[in-house]
Amino acid sequence: MLSHLNVHNYTLVDSLDLELQPGLTTLTGETGAGKSLLLDAIGLAIGSKARGEAIHDTTANAEVSALFDLGDQPHIKQWLEQHDISINDNECLLKRVITPQGRSRCSINGHSATLSQLQELGRKLVNIHGQHEHQALLSPQTQRRLLDRFGAYPQLTDATELAFKHWRKAELALNQAQELADSQGAQYQLLKYQVDELALLELNENEVKSLEGQQKRLANTEAMQATCAAIIHSGRDSEHSLQTQLHWCTSQLQSLTKHDPSFNDASEMLKTALINIEEAIESIDNTAQNYNAEDSNLSAIEERLSTIYTVARKHKVQPGALHEHYQTLCTELEQLECSDEHIAALKQAAEGALETYNAHAIKLHDARLKASKRLCKAIGQRLKALNMEHASFYIDFEAHDSPHPHGNHGVKFLITTIPGKPAGALHKIASGGELSRISLAIQVVTAATQTTPTLIFDEVDAGIGGTTGDTVGTLLRELGGKAQVLCVTHLAQVASKAHNHLNVRKTKQRGTIRSQITALCGDDIVAEISRMVGGPIDSNEALAHARQMMTTH
Repeated sequence: MLSHLNVHNYTLVDSLDLELQPGLTTLTGETGAGKSLLLDAIGLAIGSKARGEAIHDTTANAEVSALFDLGDQPHIKQWLEQHDISINDNECLLKRVITPQGRSRCSINGHSATLSQLQELGRKLVNIHGQHEHQALLSPQTQRRLLDRFGAYPQLTDATELAFKHWRKAELALNQAQELADSQGAQYQLLKYQVDELALLELNENEVKSLEGQQKRLANTEAMQATCAAIIHSGRDSEHSLQTQLHWCTSQLQSLTKHDPSFNDASEMLKTALINIEEAIESIDNTAQNYNAEDSNLSAIEERLSTIYTVARKHKVQPGALHEHYQTLCTELEQLECSDEHIAALKQAAEGALETYNAHAIKLHDARLKASKRLCKAIGQRLKALNMEHASFYIDFEAHDSPHPHGNHGVKFLITTIPGKPAGALHKIASGGELSRISLAIQVVTAATQTTPTLIFDEVDAGIGGTTGDTVGTLLRELGGKAQVLCVTHLAQVASKAHNHLNVRKTKQRGTIRSQITALCGDDIVAEISRMVGGPIDSNEALAHARQMMTTH
């Protein structure tokens, strides 16, 4: 659950340090006080889009930190371990820093994180249900996701989607092979000609690189021979060569050592130097003689390279890639030559992948059928409690014409609000107010089955009042017994059912409007509920009514 929220320099909030409790927490306040600011800040912490204009003081950054007590949430701990993020005191700290330019920095438990990682983890920690959720409810994709979330069979949806990907890949390979076979005649003749031409070249894998290296070396033979000759002359053949002078120095030192043994080390070093120089001169001499032998190969090398370059230009590839190009053409030619066998194998693979997909899709459909019966019953009960006693909720399944990543059947929510009338799609049958209540019923029912520890409802009771509002409060309190629930509400009936109360109000500080969030307790809660009812908050009757509302749960 979300245990602590820290906000700095975000929209109308200068600084906020808020401790949150389990159960149902309501956020109340006058219209325009900024009740949704708290939810926006939480959304920012879990990866929602950041805007530069959301920063109040544009000379400083905005910062939001959300601390979660992980409790018994093995799937969240597993995610953190998979991303090499340490866990301290069974807590998880999400932090987001927004610059005035709109750029952001994210961290998880002090480890730098990407925005996508923050969003992925945020979806596991918090589920936000907005006041316009009923609009998204009209989408078939949303309806399918809600049913699957209620059914809680992720292994079946994952297996079906993976099987679809495998089938799609196999089907694509088969289609490509068949298209290639259709153009086999002209394609085969061209490939055969190209392969034969390259085969005559008899090009080895690294031959071009080797030939170019030899060409470069042999092209400088004359200059290299002259340099070698100069070194040999100075080092060995001249009257005052390096070897001659070292011989003289060595001889002189040997005579000195007879009188003073301390010259022994220097004498040995000169002898070693003389040996090294003699060996070096000998090596240079041998290499220079090899140049004379190799010089005749230069013309042959250049002729070979010229042939290779010509063929490479013809095939529109780099000379160094010509051998690999040849191998590729050989493979393509082999595929054409055995295309019938290849297509038969690909067809068999695609059929096998389709059978596997269908097996998974059937299991998924069976699970959805079972879940739909339970979901329809649960939603029907909630609708009756929400003053839609004649409503009946159904889920219809329509078979797809071809394989689909989410199964062989689409999901459609149906409703009837008048006995004896046929059920129809939500947008065709339900009014705006009814759609809001249907959405709330679905949200409450499906939210109770999910593993997300914190649920947020942003004015989902809009357009609802009276006894229906009282029922909404009861439903949310019931849900608060299973998960942490934060709810922005304008209904006293809902606020009276809360375990915890937060009040949002605007204040004027140094000529600037600010939003202030305060935890209420005792008589302050009674006064706030009295205000929401609409009566004078200081009248005994209004306060007594507020206390009565709080005791009904």
